[in-house]
Amino acid sequence: MKDLLISFRWKGSVSSILGLVLAFTAVTPSAIIAQQAPGSAQEQAKETATSSDLPPLPLSPIEKAERDGTAIYLSLKDVTKMALQNNLDIAIQDTNEQLSQQKILQAHGAYDPTLTASLGVSSQKSANTNLATASVQGSYNKMDRANWNFEFSQPIKTGGTLRATWNSSRMDNNQAFSLFTPQYNSSLTVTFTQPLWRNLRIDSNRGQIKLMNLDLQTSDSKFKQKVTDTIANIQSQYWDLVAAIRDYEIKRNSVRLAQITLRDNRKKVEVGTLAPIEVTDAQANMAQREVELIASEERIYSQQNALRALISNDRNAEIWKKVIVPTDTPDFREYKVDLDTAIETALKNRPELEQIDISLKTSDINQEMTRNNRKWQFDLTASFGSSGVAGPQSYRQGIPQTPEQLIGAIGTAYKTMFTEGFTNWQIAFQVNIPLRSRSLDAQLAQQQITKRQQLMQRKNVEQSIQVDVRNAIQKLETTRKQVETAALSRKLSKERLEGEEKRFQAGLSQNYLVLQRQNELAQAEYTELQALIAYKKAIIAAQ
Repeated sequence: MKDLLISFRWKGSVSSILGLVLAFTAVTPSAIIAQQAPGSAQEQAKETATSSDLPPLPLSPIEKAERDGTAIYLSLKDVTKMALQNNLDIAIQDTNEQLSQQKILQAHGAYDPTLTASLGVSSQKSANTNLATASVQGSYNKMDRANWNFEFSQPIKTGGTLRATWNSSRMDNNQAFSLFTPQYNSSLTVTFTQPLWRNLRIDSNRGQIKLMNLDLQTSDSKFKQKVTDTIANIQSQYWDLVAAIRDYEIKRNSVRLAQITLRDNRKKVEVGTLAPIEVTDAQANMAQREVELIASEERIYSQQNALRALISNDRNAEIWKKVIVPTDTPDFREYKVDLDTAIETALKNRPELEQIDISLKTSDINQEMTRNNRKWQFDLTASFGSSGVAGPQSYRQGIPQTPEQLIGAIGTAYKTMFTEGFTNWQIAFQVNIPLRSRSLDAQLAQQQITKRQQLMQRKNVEQSIQVDVRNAIQKLETTRKQVETAALSRKLSKERLEGEEKRFQAGLSQNYLVLQRQNELAQAEYTELQALIAYKKAIIAAQ
């Protein structure tokens, strides 16, 4: 049942956080390799991709995986679910909460009842020194005793203790004036002790239970924080992988444009309309773009490994044998948030503040326990009991000395506890007055200083959260403008390249200007991609 409750709480926390974080996530069924932005350079590359006079372009890691059957298509939501199920950091944090629950159970153990049993035999021999205890024969007294005793003790949550004792014994002696030999004794006593001042409202046991409950709340808060941080990290890493794959496509299209330019330049050199140095420039430019393409491929592998590590830390997991193909595209969808509402929500839900509030409650409990220990100890003790006795009949000068109702063995002794009225009771008060307690005074002063520090720390965290929210909202607005500007820049770069190509074909431009415009378009496409990814991450931060 306990594991079921833990599982229910875990799933509930993860589901609520997952729903909040993924509420603004755009999911499309198209693969990331199909998200090319329209542009004349890309269209030209596609039109000439099957040309027999151009060398083939290398396959991307995604295309290789699709060819080999190792590709796995995952949306952002799919990746997040897999990570939450398999992430070791989350599993470790969840075990911390289970540990806190066991500590609470341990603290409640202070109120578990105890039953004590003791069995014993003894024998004592001593010289006759008193006529009242002199032996019947010989010069010594001898006393043999056997006892079997039981005690039940139950601590009570009011700070008191309930105790019941049941004692039984048999005694043999050789004293001349003993009425019973052997003599059976029994007693039953119930004692209740209750503090009336110190430990009445709180004591170490109740204080420890309260502290352990707060520790459980802290573990729950840290668990939610770990889940939220993990989801944010997963989203950021997912979009980094999207950016790396898209960047590879941009770099590869740039290589194709360089191949086309090199081919056209060679043809113009053959017919004598272009200097041979232009071919060399085109070759150098294409080599540089191929270097950038290789570096882009390496980034895909690095981002794949980083995302796999978030999904599963098991090196034998199936995900390590697959190539992740993101299906979510970094399309632009404006996300609006009110600043005041965002600040209020953050101050209400941020786990840092929740954990500080729990620390303040912990400080209050510690101060309450310290103040309790400075009080006078004034305890009430009340007890009530009954005793019984039995033994064989004894005679003196032929006259029976033992009352009829006391004749018997241990069973009779038990019976007489309840029938003969051999009762005893006691009420007592005990006062313990601490004349001086510098240790507790110093401890209380330290706890008060610590609480003031925690209050100042809370204000500092509130200020930091407000700054973080303002920065996040401002960054959201800034990245939105960057997306719009980058889209315009990419559009204008495409138009400039088209115009420069027409001027070059008409003999009105230079080859290096065409190459420059190609580089500018590739850079503009990459800048637009980075702006879209930055906007996605800004949304994550604003949430």
